[in-house]
Amino acid sequence: MGSLDVIFATIVGVLAALAVIGALAFVVVWEWCAIRRTLAAHRRPAADELFWRDRGALTIPEQRP
Repeated sequence: MGSLDVIFATIVGVLAALAVIGALAFVVVWEWCAIRRTLAAHRRPAADELFWRDRGALTIPEQRP
């Protein structure tokens, strides 16, 4: 059996490796979400959708109380 120092160093090394892997996974997921948000914000709607969106108020019947 190894000395207490070696066991402690191994445990610290494994925990540090897990922390680095977790941080890398977090950054990858964060960047993936940021890219999707950016693409969604700059997505251009179809021409038909713009046409009907601009004229939607003209086709809604007037509601009177």
